[in-house]
Amino acid sequence: MENIEILLAEGKAAAEQATSTQDLDQVRVQYLGKKGHLTQLLKGLGALSAEERPQAGAKINEAKQALQDVLNSRKQSLESAALEAKLAEETIDVTLPGRGQSQGGLHPVTKTLERIESFLPVLATA
Repeated sequence: MENIEILLAEGKAAAEQATSTQDLDQVRVQYLGKKGHLTQLLKGLGALSAEERPQAGAKINEAKQALQDVLNSRKQSLESAALEAKLAEETIDVTLPGRGQSQGGLHPVTKTLERIESFLPVLATA
């Protein structure tokens, strides 16, 4: 059962050393995944005697829960740090002058009417 404490300590250390969520996910798979270290211990409970099984199972489940808590808190801190970095990168300086509005052009039909009126001054006075 001392193996459980060693695995838990290694798992916590690996989780704290993870620098990204992908690294953290690899740690989760390595310890809690289908073929993870703690899962293998659970599979090995069948080899223990009937009196030892409940205690060993409880210890393994406590270790899994403790490691899951560490992974969740580390994931949350990594995600918040990534969000803060992204927000700091995308700041907008509201003190800069505006872009200014460009003047639009006349509609092609209006341009055509004005051109026709310039050729025929009689229509313009009527």
